[in-house]
Amino acid sequence: MMFFALMFVLILPTFGQVVEPPTNWLALFANINVWLASLAGVAAVTVFLAAFLNTLLKTQGFVKQLVAWIISILLLVVGNLLNMGFMAELTWLNTIAYGIAAGFIANGIFDIETIKAILRALKIEKEV
Repeated sequence: MMFFALMFVLILPTFGQVVEPPTNWLALFANINVWLASLAGVAAVTVFLAAFLNTLLKTQGFVKQLVAWIISILLLVVGNLLNMGFMAELTWLNTIAYGIAAGFIANGIFDIETIKAILRALKIEKEV
């Protein structure tokens, strides 16, 4: 019985996805494979790029959220076109859905687990 309990304890940490946003441009480009490997990574890059663009453009209100959604959708479309990361073999509809989902995560509206549950309910979650 202890063997099975130990197996469960060792597997449990793999369910969490914690990806910190990059802190500077060098960290972004040095670890691009980490950022594009999962939905959490794309959301983290979206937070970094949206903060940079919102500061540069001095946007406020809903426009700040719109910038994050546009960036997340563009990241996933470019990743799909270049066959990079987890979005390499997504269909276009799934790419747009994942882009909107990454925008929700980047804006703090939903968390990763809620988005995964929604994608699973819509039957478009990518098997990794």
